[in-house]
Amino acid sequence: MTKNTRVKKRRKIKRRFIFLNILAVVLIVFGIRYMDIVGDRYDMHTFTYFTDEAGPDFNDTEVAAEPEGVVRIESLELSDEQELIIKLSSVKKGSADITITTYDEEGKPNRIKNSHVDVTMTGVIIEHRDYNTNFSGYEVVIWLFLGYIAAVLVVMLYSFYECYKKSDYSYSMVAYGGISLFLAVLLAIIVYKWMNNVVGSFSALVSLLTETGEWFLVLMLPVMLVMAVALSVSNIWLLRHEGFRPVNALGIAISVVWLLALVFSLNYRLFHINLLGNTTLIWHIRNIMSFVVTYFECMLLSTSACAFISTRHTPPLDRDYIIILGCAIRRDGTLTPLLRGRVDSALSFEKKQFEETGKHARFVPSGGQGSDEIISEGEAMERYLIEQGVEPERIVREDKSVNTFQNMQFSRDRIMDDTDDFEKQKIAFSTTNYHIFRGYILADKNGFKAQGISAKTKWYFFPNAFIREFIGLLFDQKIRHLLIVALIAAIVVGVAYIL
Repeated sequence: MTKNTRVKKRRKIKRRFIFLNILAVVLIVFGIRYMDIVGDRYDMHTFTYFTDEAGPDFNDTEVAAEPEGVVRIESLELSDEQELIIKLSSVKKGSADITITTYDEEGKPNRIKNSHVDVTMTGVIIEHRDYNTNFSGYEVVIWLFLGYIAAVLVVMLYSFYECYKKSDYSYSMVAYGGISLFLAVLLAIIVYKWMNNVVGSFSALVSLLTETGEWFLVLMLPVMLVMAVALSVSNIWLLRHEGFRPVNALGIAISVVWLLALVFSLNYRLFHINLLGNTTLIWHIRNIMSFVVTYFECMLLSTSACAFISTRHTPPLDRDYIIILGCAIRRDGTLTPLLRGRVDSALSFEKKQFEETGKHARFVPSGGQGSDEIISEGEAMERYLIEQGVEPERIVREDKSVNTFQNMQFSRDRIMDDTDDFEKQKIAFSTTNYHIFRGYILADKNGFKAQGISAKTKWYFFPNAFIREFIGLLFDQKIRHLLIVALIAAIVVGVAYIL
């Protein structure tokens, strides 16, 4: 892929997100304008009923706005359920308390402070009652919100699909998948709640959004439990076959940490502590924890999907170079089964390519010499390739790298030295299946595109190795993830104070 092509791709994605930003502004302006049009009149539901014959008499009921001159009481009506509805219209900017006075059979008055209203500069009436905020036209606001969420979901799904079609396995693909998963669940929850008359006010919508993290955890619980059990079982087998090392118990450790975070998020009262007398603080921590766990669950599930898709992908049979990513070799300089699997997969792919197209590819065995290795990994792979009948002139050895990033970086440099036009070269890389997705990302970080050839490994080794790769991916983007966690905390606390 040339530099111009990459720039064009970035612009295409950027236009997509510019569209979402413009759409957000348009919907906000439309919503505010609609509120200005209909918001000067408001039907206040009082939750005062006149169904008991021995109760208050509707005809003797009095309603007042204090102070006067902020809102006008147009009329009083009874709904089909015999609920008292007060019809208000705005007069000027200000605040007022709406009180209801009823009389018993003896004529004794019962004065009730029912609600508080604010009138904005544009004449919109906003009701506040028992931590509940509402205004005329809130249904349209909900429709606009759902419409925008649906639009973002469509864009994210399309972007994910575009990455899949172009074999662009990257952080962007993970983000598209994770956001799509979260928005799909959010949309389903809001629609379900609305259909069951739970979202009856603007505050109810905001409250539902603050609980979305908890709902997501509940809905994803079966999937995450299956993953946790699979990780634990595979780790037990790994420990039995490979011996105990802390890294071999990583899956069990991650499962335990996830379970503890889940228990705290969903059953925070078990850990309820009066922190400096502020009982609200633990509630904020619970909500933040729910969204943070939800965020990392989305990342994990999306990364798992992307990694699985990338291992199922087979590069076109037109490769010019095949980079073989190194790993530890035996003390005698021969290949371990893991490394031999990578080389054999590269050989098998190249053989099939030559049989079907008549085109040979050049091999780039990549890996330096460790402190406990008698030769470099690159040289060990080169010897094995020659033993398998590969001509030495078709081998471009790289033997300086000490990690996967350098594998890609130094292999790129060796290919650039070996050809006159690097950008026209079609490159593949061969590595173990759990390592494929990260290989795509590191190739892209080094400024070139390459497609992965997947080598299989033992089933009990894959889950633990994948978790290590996932943690590596998180660490690569640690600043971005920390910023997102901080943003989540700010949004959750900010939204809580709207209620």
